[in-house]
Parts: sequence; C-alpha cells; structure tokens
Amino acid sequence: MKAFFVKMTANLDPRERNALVIGGVILSILLIYSVAWEPFSNKLERLERNIQEQRALQQWINTAAAEAQRLRATQNTLSGMQNTAGQSLLSVVDQAAKQDRIGSALKRIEPEGATKVRVWIEQAPFDDVVLWMGNLKNTYGVQVVNISIDRQGTSALVNARITIEGGSK
Repeated sequence: MKAFFVKMTANLDPRERNALVIGGVILSILLIYSVAWEPFSNKLERLERNIQEQRALQQWINTAAAEAQRLRATQNTLSGMQNTAGQSLLSVVDQAAKQDRIGSALKRIEPEGATKVRVWIEQAPFDDVVLWMGNLKNTYGVQVVNISIDRQGTSALVNARITIEGGSK
C-alpha cells in the first residue's frame, strides 16, 4: 500500500504532496472524531442526564417514603390505641362515654359482628353526644357508620341509636 501511495505521489511536486499529506491527516482526524469521539461524547452526555434524573427520582422517593412513614405512624397512633390497650370495642365505647359525661345516658351497648357495636343513648345533651363521637374517632380511631337522633321536647336532650365501627382495619 505504501508503494502504491509513493507511486501516486511521485509525479506530484512537493507542494502538492504536502497538501495531500495534510489533507489525509485532516481527513483521518475527522474520521476518528465522527466514528469514535462524537458518539462517545453523546453517550456520555446522555448518561450524565440519566444520572441527574435518577438522583431527582431517588430524592422524590426518599421524600415520599418519609411521608409514608409519618402517615403510617399517625395512623398507628390513632387506630392502634385500642389494640395496644387490648380493649374490646365495647369497653372502649363504654369508657369513652364515662369520660365524656354521657355514661349515665348510655342505656345499652350490643355487638354487631366482629368490628361493630350498636349503642342506645337516652336523655343525653346533644353537645355531649357529639363530643363523645369526636373523641371516639380522634382518640381510638373508631367511627360512626350509622346514627339516628331524636330530640326530646324543647330541651337540648336527645335519644340516639348509633352504630360504631372500629377494631381491625
């Protein structure tokens, strides 16, 4: 191959030979750049962008995981109070009624399945009944699923039939 190149350039004057050599070197550099360096450089840029995106995703996942743990801890605090105390829903309802000044108005509590109880309240102040239901939800994580309230005369006293759900979630 070298002999072929020497034969081809033998008829050229030195200036043309130098121009041909310089052109060959420039062509070789451009060929190396376009075949090797440019694809490598583009791939490197894509990888760097990918790393930045992965870091942003990791940060978002860490933030979401921390929020999930916080919410899980809050839920465990609210719903787990009854379970950690080892109390049944019946005793939780009774205890909360006594704490919230409607214990004497609590006439009957009866279980309805594994996670519900029915409660009958007679001649209780309406405000106290509402506070008692709020306390059950906020402190013990149980909630009212059905309620029927009847006003007694012109006073603020009511009779109520309430179905409360709690326990296993």
